[in-house]
Amino acid sequence: MQKRMTKQGYSINVILTFLFTVILTGINGLIAFILLAMMAKFKFGRDPKMKHGLSSGASRLGGVAIILSIFSGCIFNQIYLKELSADFFLLHINSIIISSLIIALIGLVEDLNQNLSSINRLLLIVFFVSGSLLASPELLPIDLGIYEFFGMNDSKIFIYIFTVIMVCGFINAGNIADGANGLLATIFFGFFVVLYYMDSTILNLSILISLAAFIIFNVSSGKIFLGDFGSYFLSSLVAFKSLELFSNNKISVFFLASILVYPCFEITRSLIVRATKNLSLMSPDNNHLHNHLNAILLDSGFSKHMSNSMTGVGIAFCTSIVPIYLYFYGISINSGIWRILFLFQLIALSFVYIILKKNSLDGSNDCYNLKLK
Repeated sequence: MQKRMTKQGYSINVILTFLFTVILTGINGLIAFILLAMMAKFKFGRDPKMKHGLSSGASRLGGVAIILSIFSGCIFNQIYLKELSADFFLLHINSIIISSLIIALIGLVEDLNQNLSSINRLLLIVFFVSGSLLASPELLPIDLGIYEFFGMNDSKIFIYIFTVIMVCGFINAGNIADGANGLLATIFFGFFVVLYYMDSTILNLSILISLAAFIIFNVSSGKIFLGDFGSYFLSSLVAFKSLELFSNNKISVFFLASILVYPCFEITRSLIVRATKNLSLMSPDNNHLHNHLNAILLDSGFSKHMSNSMTGVGIAFCTSIVPIYLYFYGISINSGIWRILFLFQLIALSFVYIILKKNSLDGSNDCYNLKLK
């Protein structure tokens, strides 16, 4: 009887989520919801039990659903506008999209087989990022202030290597942040809100809608998450789009960094801590800010799913809302305010991390080792 009531409750939740998604996102969101629901039912591409703090054996195919939704949405909008033509793919499938998809395939192999080592994934990412930047040298940020600090502002080799390292680092940072419901997707949703305001293309609109549908489905059900394919694709896309924005608009790098501060903070903090403690730089751990916040929420009596969703959406909202608000308030994208804001965010996140880590380790909940990655 209780099992039947649980199934009825889940069915009602799915119906309400479906209606909310369609009302909010329209046909493109409907397509995304159907794809997500289908992917969540597949028997393959599932996560080891409790690895991410989600429901047991959650699907890793959320990224596949998002990408299919993005291109389906583009096609639908082209048909709706009666602008679908033979050069559709030439308009939307540019070098940035192709490079991001190629890098994402590394994650897809891991999602399906889960036997590709961290070092092999990193080497493949470095290889394809290096090739992508060689093929698109216009993306290289040639006038960053840090080059002058090192006295290397005229060295194209240094600029190239530095950019490869930064892009690869951000891709791995995004993968780290894909450990709580809605965390990475919500941060990137904020990024694409700004991008769509600057460049109102059908592709950017479809990305926004697909991310919105994923966030609703992921946060409400916990049955599917981005997986390595999704996090690699979106992180690569955001990294390359950021380089493009910087090159074309002379936008402050700190403006972009302030929106994307959480993955930047986590990868930097993690590398510094591991290096100072002589720990492996490649091995995964549960020592991230979102892990500790999740542990505290679990100790407070929230369910595993609720604490996971509150963790992801809460961190994403708190770290990205201020720069997005200031941007739409009218602060110039070249203002020095962004440098100050980014520094403040890093300091604030550091203090929050220290406090949460102390409180979570002092707690009595044994679920800490079962939480997010």
